[in-house]
Amino acid sequence: MLTKEEHIAYWKREAERNWETALYLQKGNQRVMALFMLHLVTEKLLKAHWVKDNFDNQPPRTHDLQNLHNQTELDLPTDDYDYLAIVNQWSIDTRYPDYKEKIYAVATESYLAVQVEKILKLKTCLLEKL
Repeated sequence: MLTKEEHIAYWKREAERNWETALYLQKGNQRVMALFMLHLVTEKLLKAHWVKDNFDNQPPRTHDLQNLHNQTELDLPTDDYDYLAIVNQWSIDTRYPDYKEKIYAVATESYLAVQVEKILKLKTCLLEKL
């Protein structure tokens, strides 16, 4: 059975793998899937926080970032918390066909570059608070 620290380390490792994948996809001009990976980076770091802040070591099976945040002791600035709603869209919009065309229109090279920088700042913040 894994310890709490091992569970947290798992989620951090997985977030880093997704981060590397997002950057690889960005270089390969696979912008929509890069956004999806950026969502996963954020989700997995929030799940690490969930494990840290809750008795159980198994976070809920949800992809809703604001919901995960609300179940932790994290105190993100309002702008960062509001940004989680935008990042949530990248999970939904990349999964379902009726949303897919919308995300392809939004996912320009410049949009992705801005989002990578924003997620890097959020990632750094979340890691520092673990």
